Amino acid sequence: MEIVSLVIMAVGLAALAGIYILSRMSGQDTPRRRKLPPINTLKDDDGAEITSIMDDQPARDGKAPAANAQDLSDIMAPPQGAANGALAGAAPTSSVQEDAAAGGAAQQPKAVPPQLIMFIAADNETGFSGDNVIEALDNSGLTYGEMDVYHRIVLSDEGEKSLFNVANGVKPWTLIPEELAAGMSTPGLSMVLNLPSPISDSEAIHDFIRTAERITSHLGGVLKNQQQEVISAEERRTYFNMA
Repeated sequence: MEIVSLVIMAVGLAALAGIYILSRMSGQDTPRRRKLPPINTLKDDDGAEITSIMDDQPARDGKAPAANAQDLSDIMAPPQGAANGALAGAAPTSSVQEDAAAGGAAQQPKAVPPQLIMFIAADNETGFSGDNVIEALDNSGLTYGEMDVYHRIVLSDEGEKSLFNVANGVKPWTLIPEELAAGMSTPGLSMVLNLPSPISDSEAIHDFIRTAERITSHLGGVLKNQQQEVISAEERRTYFNMA
């Protein structure tokens, strides 16, 4: 009887060990979601979302990035005929024109500028530290690549494409990880989205703005438009309504 009891006990222990091993193996197969730091979202009196950047830091820096960072003309060539004030005049048009022949109505396409440019400015004299810049860009899902700047890479019908890029706010515009990690600092970052984009313009603009807000929140900076002016809640809504 003792031998039978020992055999039964051994079989039971082996079964428990098998169940434990199987449970551990199945747990390893479960995909783990990468948690990104949330963007603190506030709402205005009308219930529309606004960013904590605009609500908490309205132009408190009182300055723009270095004088030589007013534009990125050295690495960007806007299309012919594009006005300097393209951003300011890019409000969407939603007028409906009558189609006399068909007896119906057709909605006009919304106006989209050839480029969207934003600046993320530091609100102190020391600027953004290189380590914080790397962390902010990595947490936003950006990839270091061509032109020694960071890119949002998307998959289009033609393969992988750069949707928009994030560069240094001052010459030579580069953001080389090794230099950032070695103690480099910058007074600001610049972000450029060229339109039309490799994907839906609406998706591209939304991703561009959300990424700009995420980086700004992580660095504790101030989000500005192409004219180095702090982006207002109304201007932010205009961006989202462009496409």
